Amino acid sequence: MGKPAAYMRLYEQLKQDIRTGKYPVGDVLPTETELEQMFGVSRTTVRRAMKALSNDGLADIKQGRGTMVRNFRTTQDLSKVTSVTESLRKKGYTVRTKSIYIDVIAANEKLSGELQLPFGDRLARVQRVQLADEKPVALMTNYIPYALVPQMEQTSESFSALYQFLERRYGITIDAAKDSIWAKASDFAESEMLDVPVGTALLCIRRLCFHEKQPVCLDMVKILGDQYELENFMSGRLK
Repeated sequence: MGKPAAYMRLYEQLKQDIRTGKYPVGDVLPTETELEQMFGVSRTTVRRAMKALSNDGLADIKQGRGTMVRNFRTTQDLSKVTSVTESLRKKGYTVRTKSIYIDVIAANEKLSGELQLPFGDRLARVQRVQLADEKPVALMTNYIPYALVPQMEQTSESFSALYQFLERRYGITIDAAKDSIWAKASDFAESEMLDVPVGTALLCIRRLCFHEKQPVCLDMVKILGDQYELENFMSGRLK
């Protein structure tokens, strides 16, 4: 297999520099002349690389002003109940589910405690790989009391936004949620599914969802850390 085209090598290097913060959001990238000299490439190569960055939503080409690094991260507002899928769509991404598997399992001690169910009660488990603009960005696992979603494992309906599916098909509106959030490095299996190197930063969200004060769903989401950020408004000083 031959080497990647020169513009792709330049594109990959600049993309890495943007994602690692060498060129922060709002910064202007080096000029075409500077990039030609830095990488020993032609003006055409530079322009093709800039176009690729623009197409990927990483940079904006401003005539007469240079190429500016865009805010490529999706922001989720924690003051309202919304899903990762809904937040990505609001940012302008085309979101679809690459792979989905729904089965029925017995609730272990932790799950039964969080969902307020008898130990061993049945749960529908939904496992998905989520794509944004055809690129894997999130691994999702959801646990729902089976009594609320009978025969969900037999559904032939394709969906990417679980909350909307639950509301439309089962009349379950998620009106409150409690999130636990942390970061981790991707392991081998996660890296393979997300097509990233082992050790890539992941943002993890464990969410307990409620309908009329009753727990109805437990979500476990792992999303690429360089694609997503969380936003919350706080008021008052804790004393």
